[in-house]
Amino acid sequence: MSPILEDVLPANPHIQAVPTAELPIPTQPKRPASPFDANPSRPHARRIGVVLFGAIGIVGLVYIVTRLVSDLSIVHSPSVYPYLLLGVALLTALGFEFVNGFHDTANAVATVIYTHSLDPRVAVVWSGIWNFIGVLFSSGAVAFPSSRCYLPS
Repeated sequence: MSPILEDVLPANPHIQAVPTAELPIPTQPKRPASPFDANPSRPHARRIGVVLFGAIGIVGLVYIVTRLVSDLSIVHSPSVYPYLLLGVALLTALGFEFVNGFHDTANAVATVIYTHSLDPRVAVVWSGIWNFIGVLFSSGAVAFPSSRCYLPS
């Protein structure tokens, strides 16, 4: 003890000072490995996930192109201008949905991340999956009542 503290606090003979070199160093508890870790213990699993994601993306693009070609095969326009406008409209809508998805995900996972209920990477992927499922199965019924208020009957 320092001389100043010895004046204020009497020395207790039952308490002995332990040098800091002898104190145990606390360690972080080992958490289970996540498939979203930067250095996964199984690098081939990450590679399989990337290949699977790419394959699903390619299948989706092929489906989009084939459906678009079949739908536009009926229209015989001498100009490429309508197709160009359609492409710009589709890219604008997809860009809006992409940015809107950032905001939806941030709002959906804020509490889960703050309370440490899920790992942030798992929470964002989980939210993305459910947002995608919502887009696939939504009917637009939520927008119909509000559209009746603004459109003349």
